[in-house]
Amino acid sequence: MNAIKGYVYTFTGNANDLARLARKYLGEWVWHWVADPAYLDVREGYPEDWKGQGAVFNEKGELRWQREGKNYRALLLTETPVEGLAPLESDWTVKEQRLFLQDLKPPFPSGGAKGRIKAFLYRRQEMAVYLSLRAFEEE
Repeated sequence: MNAIKGYVYTFTGNANDLARLARKYLGEWVWHWVADPAYLDVREGYPEDWKGQGAVFNEKGELRWQREGKNYRALLLTETPVEGLAPLESDWTVKEQRLFLQDLKPPFPSGGAKGRIKAFLYRRQEMAVYLSLRAFEEE
C-alpha cells in the first residue's frame, strides 16, 4: 500500500470534551484502552472512565489522551481533514501496517487467542512519529 496524507490535531479539554470530540469525528463504534499506574483496560466501545491516559480508535482515526491536572491533552490522528481543529504543521504521510500479537490467555478483545492489530504509521519528514491503532483482527 502506498503512503497517503495524514492529519494530526492537538487540543486540551476535560473528559466531556474528549467524549464529544471522539463521537463527532469517530462515531459510535470504537475500541478503547485506558490506563492509570495500576490499571489497564482494553474493550469495545467508549470508556466509562477516561482515566489518566488512553485512546479510542476505529477505521476513521484515533483519539489519544493524557491527563494534565484537571484537563487532558489529546491528539486526533486521521487520514481525512476535520473541521473546527487546526492541524499540526507538517506534511504527514501514513502507511497501513499489520502487527501480529502473541498468544494470550485470556483471549484478545476480538475473542481469539491469536490476532493482529491494524494500525497506521504516521511519518513526518520520513521519520516515524506515531503508530495509530485502528482495529483488532483475528488471525
